Amino acid sequence: MNKPSSAIQRRLAAILCADVAGYSRLMNADEAGTLRLLNSHREMMDRQIAECGGRIANTAGDSILAEFPSAVDAVRCAVGIQERIAAVNQEVPEERRVTFRVGIHVGEVMIRNGDLYGDGVNVAARMEQVAYPGSVCLSGSAHEFVHRALPLLFDDLGPQMVKNFEEPIRTYLIHSSEQQPSRALPPVHRHNEFHLGRRFQAICLNALREVIKPEGLTAVEPAVLASLNDAPHIDESYLAERIGVERASAQRMVKHLEAKGLVSRAAGLSRRGSHPLELTPAGAELWKRLHPMILGAADRIMAPLSEHERETLHDLLARVIKANARRAAPH
Repeated sequence: MNKPSSAIQRRLAAILCADVAGYSRLMNADEAGTLRLLNSHREMMDRQIAECGGRIANTAGDSILAEFPSAVDAVRCAVGIQERIAAVNQEVPEERRVTFRVGIHVGEVMIRNGDLYGDGVNVAARMEQVAYPGSVCLSGSAHEFVHRALPLLFDDLGPQMVKNFEEPIRTYLIHSSEQQPSRALPPVHRHNEFHLGRRFQAICLNALREVIKPEGLTAVEPAVLASLNDAPHIDESYLAERIGVERASAQRMVKHLEAKGLVSRAAGLSRRGSHPLELTPAGAELWKRLHPMILGAADRIMAPLSEHERETLHDLLARVIKANARRAAPH
C-alpha cells in the first residue's frame, strides 16, 4: 500500500537563507580545514538560531534554511551570526576564511515534514544571492518590519531582477557594524615563548570553562570523565598518570565527581590495592554531551591554522611536554 502523503501546512514566516561563499574553491584548497571551520561556524549558527527563536528547516552541505516567527528576531540572528564569524575570521588567512551570505524575506511558506517550500523560500534564496560575502540582504517586505524596530543602517539597492521572478524585488543591504580590531599581539609576546604559552593557556582554559561552567566542573575534571569513558575500572593512581596530575589531585577530583553522582567505585580491588573507578550512567551521559562541545571549542581556537599546521603544532607541543617531563622525572 502507498503511504499517504503528509499534509501541507501554510503560514507566514520570516525566512533566513544562508550559504558559504566560494565553497567549492575552499574545499579544493583545503578540504579538511574548510570542513573543520565550517563545522565550528555551523555549531555557533545553530545555537544562535535557537536562541533567537528560530527553527532550522532544511540544510544541504554548506547551506541553511531557517524560519522565525518574527522578522526582527531573524535579522538580529543574522547580524549576530555575521559578527561572530567576522570575529573568528580576523585571525584566519584571507584565502581560508569561511564566510556566509545571508538573505531574509517575510512571506508565505509551505511546510511538509518540517521542510519549507514555496515562493517565500525562493525570495529568501534570491536575497542571499544578492548579498556579498559576510553581509545580510533583506527583501522589501522584511525591511518594512525591521527598519524602525532595530538600530541598523540599510542601503536601498532598489528593485532587483532575480532568477525565476517576473517582477523585480525591492532589496536592502544591512550595514554591518564596524568590528573593533583585536588588540595586536605585542612584539615582546610574539618573540617570547613564555608569554605566548601563557596567553595560549588562557585562551584554552577560557574556551573550556565556557563549556563546563554550567556543569560545575573544574578545568581538569572533563579529562577524568574522558579517561574513565575510555578505560573503565582504572584506579586513582593510573588515572593520575593518564591525565598528568599528582595522585592527590586525582583523589580530590574523584571525590568531587563522586559527590555529584558522576563517578562511582566498582567492587573489588585493583592490582595496586584500591577500588577501581567507573562512570555512573549520569557521568557517561554528561561526557557524551560534553565531548562534541569541547571538540567544537578546540576547533574555534585552532581556526587560524590549516590541517597541516595543526598537526605540526600538536607534534611540537608533545615534544616540549615530553622533554620537560624527562627533566622533571626523579633520577
